[in-house]
Amino acid sequence: MKRKMLIAVTVALALCLWTGGSALAAGTWADEIVTATTFYKANYPDGNWSPYFEELTKVKGGITRGDEQIVKVEMDQFLKMLQGRAHGINDVAADELYNFALAVRPSEPSTSAMSSDLEIGDEKPMSVPDHSINTPYEGGRPCQLEGCDYWQDNVFDPGAS
Repeated sequence: MKRKMLIAVTVALALCLWTGGSALAAGTWADEIVTATTFYKANYPDGNWSPYFEELTKVKGGITRGDEQIVKVEMDQFLKMLQGRAHGINDVAADELYNFALAVRPSEPSTSAMSSDLEIGDEKPMSVPDHSINTPYEGGRPCQLEGCDYWQDNVFDPGAS
């Protein structure tokens, strides 16, 4: 009985640490940006820094609630404000804080099937709208309804080897 109770308590504690630890770790990067923003505000007091802190408060709130969409939207807004030097902040502070924020925020996993980051070995489906002219090469005869097949259409390609 004691052994079962010990196992149950251990599992419950591990579960609490796992879920609580991931929430704390997720908030750490936002806290680092808040600290850096406070530093730059103290060293470059020109301009209105309040809107920047408001955006970061929204980011931290989204992290706390687990709302990834809010975190992304508000963080993007924060970065756009820095890029545009919104509210009259110093150029050096804006550049350094922008680079710092990009470095510490976690990378976003690509959820889009049509991501534009191609690497060697990546293949992506491509479609041609039905209303466009489809030819095997520029100035060539139009393809059949099934599409162009390079080998079946016996296309002359002067650049091929």
